[in-house]
Amino acid sequence: MAEPEHSLRNLVEEGTRASRQPPVAGLRRRARRRRTFREAATIAAAAMAVAATVVAVLPVVGSERSGSSAPSPTAPSALQPRVTESTKSLVASSAETVPGGTITLKGTGCAPGKAVSFGIRWDRGAKLSLSMEEQKAQGRPQATATAGGSYKLTSVNALATGSFEARVTLPTAPVINKPRLWAQCQTPAPAHQLTQYISILVHSA
Repeated sequence: MAEPEHSLRNLVEEGTRASRQPPVAGLRRRARRRRTFREAATIAAAAMAVAATVVAVLPVVGSERSGSSAPSPTAPSALQPRVTESTKSLVASSAETVPGGTITLKGTGCAPGKAVSFGIRWDRGAKLSLSMEEQKAQGRPQATATAGGSYKLTSVNALATGSFEARVTLPTAPVINKPRLWAQCQTPAPAHQLTQYISILVHSA
């Protein structure tokens, strides 16, 4: 009887130990959960590292002092012609006249057959041409223009050689002592305009 009782006791103890151990399926589930948590943690750490790198690379906006930043460059528009100024080619004959008088302007450098515009301009502060009576009545230093101005007088077409000639009539008011006459035209080069100036002397009437 001792041996069967001993065997029965061993069987009971083994059953007790087996009941205390978790099932195999549960262990597998726990292992899968641990792997999932580890993978999620690894992905989150990698994302944080990438975000930190991007922040470090990007420049800080608004950190410069007001007015210290240079304006961004603007691409030149194809519709806006380049303007070249010259004072050598334009010739006035004669270079002296009176208000309402005429002057002949000659020049070159324009595209054949293209329009050449002529005008007069002056800057603010330019001296005015006053008659002797006006100067005596004024009783103070020579008056000057309170504002600059520029307007068109006439236009002609350039010849086949690119040269031009035109007679322009000066305005009677305001009478600027030393205005500048200008001629503007398109040059043979695409999208280029040429503006030429020459100074003249206008005597009081």
